[in-house]
Amino acid sequence: MWTAIFFFTLIASTLAGKFGDSLKQCDSNNQAALNTCLFKIVEDLRPFMPTGIPEINVPVLDPMFIQSINLVQGEFRSTFSQIQVRGMSKFITNSVTADPDAMTMKLRLSIPELRITGQYKTSGRIFVLAVEGSGTFWNILSNVTVDATSNLVLKGNPPNQNLQVANNVLDLNVSKMRMRLNNLFNGDAILGETVNNFLNENSQEVFAEVKPEMAKQVGELVIKVMNDAMGALPAEKFVSTRRRT
Repeated sequence: MWTAIFFFTLIASTLAGKFGDSLKQCDSNNQAALNTCLFKIVEDLRPFMPTGIPEINVPVLDPMFIQSINLVQGEFRSTFSQIQVRGMSKFITNSVTADPDAMTMKLRLSIPELRITGQYKTSGRIFVLAVEGSGTFWNILSNVTVDATSNLVLKGNPPNQNLQVANNVLDLNVSKMRMRLNNLFNGDAILGETVNNFLNENSQEVFAEVKPEMAKQVGELVIKVMNDAMGALPAEKFVSTRRRT
């Protein structure tokens, strides 16, 4: 889920401010050239990740800070807060594909490792196992991949139109997940160790269980971050170079 937020923030940066000027130089009448140009722009964003781009509302991305994520899946309820995500700047851009006519953008991204820390509060059941506690947590995700599609729309009236995100579709996968929840069951060492061992031994199943709710929560954050950033971009930076037939 952390990867998705990063991905869409990255795309928002690509479409805004000084990167909007770079985007305007892309040949949107040549699909292959446009995709290659966008690929390079995404790669060129790497040096800005430790500082963000304040003038277009793009936050620091490595480490990335997330105020809170709430998960409700069946009997399982959990809140993660004061979240820090490290490792974003190691991303690998596998592909970027834009379709100016359909107003869509797709990106395939991979990150070797993400290290996540923060606070948690949880109660309920994961599968047959009761889980309850609050405290600090850490989570290490290895070989993270994301395939994402963003649908864009024009808002406002010419010549003051801006691009905004209407919706997005995410597919997230990890090859390995390790995690630890500290202070489970009010510090009961035996029960806490049992739950942490279970979570790590069944990490793929646990990830699959919470993935739908994660995608929903992340999607809402993604749209807000993207629209905040793209509000600084006149729509013609993306659409004016298209030849009319």
